[in-house]
Amino acid sequence: MSKVNSIFERIESITNAESQCEFVSVLKSVIMNENQCLSQENFLLLKSFLQKMFDSIDELAAEIKKVDTILISVKNQKLLRTCFQLITSIGISSSLITGLGISLSKRSITASKLPRFLLAGEQKYEILMNCTDFFTRSYSVPVLKNIIITLHLSDYLASLIQLAFAPLKKPGTYDNFVMTEEKYNKLCADRQKYVKMYNHLTTNCFQPILMKELLVLQSCTDPAPPVFVKRVIVKEMSQRLLASGGLLSLIRCFIESYDIDTGFEWRKIDMICRIIAAKHGTCTESDYLINICSQLKQILCLNNIHYLATAVACVLSLNEKYPKSEPVESLVKEIFQAFDYDCLLTSYNLPGTIIYSPQEVEYKINILHACVCTTRLNWPISLLIPNLYLMFLIGVKCTKNEDLKIKIKDILLKSLEKIDREKLCEKVKFFLFGKGFYKSPGIIAEEYEAGVVIKYLALTEIHSKDEALLYFLHLFKATTDEELILNIFKVSLNVLTELSVKRQMKGNKDILLTEDDPEVILDDIDQQYAVVLKLLSEISTSSKIISSLKKNPLMVMDFVQHVILNENVESNSDCVTVALILLNITLSNCNKSTDFQRRFSNLVPILRKMCESDSNMDSILCQEAISLITSGNPKKRDSPCERAITDIFDELLPVKAHGIIELTKLIDNKDAETISKKHYIFCIFQEQLRDSDSYLYLAAINGLAALCTLCTEDVLHMLCKEFLQISNQGALETKDSQDKIAELRMKIGDIIVKVTKRLGEMAAVHKTILLNTMLCACRDEDPLIRTSALSNLAEISLVLHYKIGSIIYEVLLCIWSIIETDKAVECRRAAVMVIASLIKGLGKETLVELKENLLPIYRTLKSLYRDNNEDSILRLHAQLALEELNDVVKQFLFPELKTEKQIFVLDKP
Repeated sequence: MSKVNSIFERIESITNAESQCEFVSVLKSVIMNENQCLSQENFLLLKSFLQKMFDSIDELAAEIKKVDTILISVKNQKLLRTCFQLITSIGISSSLITGLGISLSKRSITASKLPRFLLAGEQKYEILMNCTDFFTRSYSVPVLKNIIITLHLSDYLASLIQLAFAPLKKPGTYDNFVMTEEKYNKLCADRQKYVKMYNHLTTNCFQPILMKELLVLQSCTDPAPPVFVKRVIVKEMSQRLLASGGLLSLIRCFIESYDIDTGFEWRKIDMICRIIAAKHGTCTESDYLINICSQLKQILCLNNIHYLATAVACVLSLNEKYPKSEPVESLVKEIFQAFDYDCLLTSYNLPGTIIYSPQEVEYKINILHACVCTTRLNWPISLLIPNLYLMFLIGVKCTKNEDLKIKIKDILLKSLEKIDREKLCEKVKFFLFGKGFYKSPGIIAEEYEAGVVIKYLALTEIHSKDEALLYFLHLFKATTDEELILNIFKVSLNVLTELSVKRQMKGNKDILLTEDDPEVILDDIDQQYAVVLKLLSEISTSSKIISSLKKNPLMVMDFVQHVILNENVESNSDCVTVALILLNITLSNCNKSTDFQRRFSNLVPILRKMCESDSNMDSILCQEAISLITSGNPKKRDSPCERAITDIFDELLPVKAHGIIELTKLIDNKDAETISKKHYIFCIFQEQLRDSDSYLYLAAINGLAALCTLCTEDVLHMLCKEFLQISNQGALETKDSQDKIAELRMKIGDIIVKVTKRLGEMAAVHKTILLNTMLCACRDEDPLIRTSALSNLAEISLVLHYKIGSIIYEVLLCIWSIIETDKAVECRRAAVMVIASLIKGLGKETLVELKENLLPIYRTLKSLYRDNNEDSILRLHAQLALEELNDVVKQFLFPELKTEKQIFVLDKP
């Protein structure tokens, strides 16, 4: 190690400005004799200075080869870089042909300050040979090789190219130069030596860096490289590209020059595409394309988004230039027909065959995602359309792999944005209804723990329309393209119209049910009709759909007029309801003119007739539509009500809540416009109840409570019906979905109590439906729901002052059953609390109302209170109930006597 240190001290003394007597004297001569060739004396001094550095570094290299564990400090590494920079500046840069290599002055501030050394031809050749031989020797030492590759590879390549491939003059006499036969033979022998050095370097160097440096040398300007340099680089690049892994090296030399977080540099990717699109080498076009396509297949197997994006861009570029080439067609087919349903169906015929494993599915989707969502090329949508149906099936089944779900969603949305209305209609039908190949061979997607697989079946399973609808709605909510949103809305209306016509053509079929029939089995058209109705009911509430309808309300008039004028109202009540809602939105936002009267006047007689319908909702909608058609007053623009409704459909949650609160204030203040739209606002509040955010939910609760005095029957019946429908849904699939349903039901129960309190004494009119709803909930399987229902029952009974007539016995029976048989302690606590509330509410009338039930109540409460093994909170409720009963009995047996006497001055009043 001491010898290594002495070597570095010697190198430092050589490069020290104070001790560079030889180099300093040469610099002075160059500066004084500007634009003159270096004299032989100064050339020898310069050569001696370089030789000292060569000898010192060669001695260091020998020591490193002996002991490969020698560590070079940072200071010494910097010293070595300075040496190589000096050697390059003095020896290589000044000796290269004009246009070959990159001037070191453009890469180093220090080198830019050095004067230009003008050397004679033989001097250039000699000093370039010495520097190149030194670089070759140093390249075998790892420490020195690292400096050459990272800082001076282009200089090393340029010197080798000049020495190995520069054209030589034939023997003869030229201006100021004589080429002898001996000199010519020596130069040819030297050339062979440097050709071997060049071939060894290009073969063993890290290929991406080599390609980058070759491209840099080729792209030099001012001045441009000589012709022979371009020819050598083009030939070398062709060989490197066609070698195994050459295309990957080309891609790496471009894309690994920037950080992965900065995104894609499309100019570089486009340059790669243009490079491989042009045939290289001496092989035929077919052989070249076979080679490139084979390399592209290998790159597509790599799990790197930058490699995939570039490879797919290259495939599209090749397909554009060589559309009829067999290897290109095969590669395009492998990529873009990976999920072609019809193609896969004809390729597989063994039932139960797994076409794609989870790994293959993810691999192929990664490639398509790189094509559709990563590259900026104009990829042909026609290639991707056949894949969409099977990819939709994969998306429906994929629930565990979040990354795969996002990629499938992106591919489907990007593809749907590009296709026209007719193709979109076809794809929407396939997505929602399936291919329709029931009882025939088909392909399905199934999810396992490992992931989603694609299988071939002898008999296709029935397409799950409910799952398909949920996933399609997920796609619809995820899209941000306004044109796609409107096209899906229009397509849904068209499909609903087609299905309505089909239903009318097939006629009404009387379905006779027996007691053994569990349910009505709908045919395929009816199922499709129900799916589209659900779809429309969901997407119609989208803020973008509503804003589009406001801008162009007449866009749905063809559908509305077809349904109202041509439909059988009784057999298509759901479709009519959708049409009436759209009609009201249209009437509320279009300008009333002569064309307005002509369009809508023919609807008035039919709407008046529909007002007599049994459907309360349809009747309300018809009345509102007639009012809007016949009204001569212009619509108020930008009213407080309109602004509040607009805020409710905003995407930002605080703005939504603000809209609900403003509507609630308008209802409390008896705003005329708001009251006229009470049913519409009621539907808005009802929709907001399903929001998971508690702030928005509480705002909607207060809104419904404010609305109950305007449309009491609608509010209560809707809430109770919704409550009972959810109660009867039965077993739920997952714990999460069960918790969500239970939470929603408890929210609805809270609303019912709030509405009842707001009604006060008027609630007695609706006591039957209120009490029956809560009693039904007391039999629910979920103990939290039973507890909530009992609590709500006590609150409602308190509001009614327990004037509930004979229903009180049913209430007592329900409470008794829960106390004696319920296993959940929360439910039993609530039941005892209801008894305490019942006694307190009845007061003196307890003995009259309860009659013979009073004694069993007293005994039960007493036994619960005395049982030390009972729950402490339950015993507390029982104690409170006994105290209330004690106070009632005392007041009944020992009424308080008034000790007062009335004195009248004149007559008794």
